[in-house]
Amino acid sequence: MIKNWHPREIEEAHDSPGRALANRFLHENLSALLPKKEILMLDIGCGSGYVRKIFHDLGYKLSYAGVDIKKHKNFRQFNQYASVSDFVKIKIEDFNTGNKYDIVFSNCALEHIEDDGLAAVKSSEFLKADGITIHIVPAFWSLFLYLRHGYRRYTIRRLKKMFPERLDIYKLGGLFSFFLHLFFITIPEVFLRTAKLRQSNIYPALLRIAVRLDQVVSICPSFYIVISKKI
Repeated sequence: MIKNWHPREIEEAHDSPGRALANRFLHENLSALLPKKEILMLDIGCGSGYVRKIFHDLGYKLSYAGVDIKKHKNFRQFNQYASVSDFVKIKIEDFNTGNKYDIVFSNCALEHIEDDGLAAVKSSEFLKADGITIHIVPAFWSLFLYLRHGYRRYTIRRLKKMFPERLDIYKLGGLFSFFLHLFFITIPEVFLRTAKLRQSNIYPALLRIAVRLDQVVSICPSFYIVISKKI
């Protein structure tokens, strides 16, 4: 299944439209996708591992393992949101474990992995029989927002080849959130070196308006959320 996804609401925030939408997707859909509440989770390219707070807020008891090539300075800050928080400093291509996970997750990480096909294969191998993978990846249009960032952007065709299991792909964003990011984040922060526009009081209101208008013009999605299950 491939479909545009739009949130029921968007919280006031100074996050980028893509991050705000991805976080809302998890808040609104995780409980249906992963109904059991005691879970083992592998987070690929985990960064700070802030996703632990989202799972905690949704009532999950989380045994968490994060894999990345470098430990983020804020990783420990989110330890309190999981009953177990482990970090493994290694490339996912070289990571091996005897554990099986209820969910294998990545958030804007696959585009930074040289062999993303191997990462996708390992995602499936590490799953329990009833487990799921959730990968948030940049779509083609994010090239204009994040410029040279990672090895690649993704197309639906590429994602279908990478994940042969039962696959759902959700498109996040649209024309209005695209232009909001371009004019309030990319141009001022990348070229003018100022975050004043994103930190302004008007930005959260513009974010809410842009996300609503995306439902009318859903072209130019910035991200895909890819959900797969073992066959």
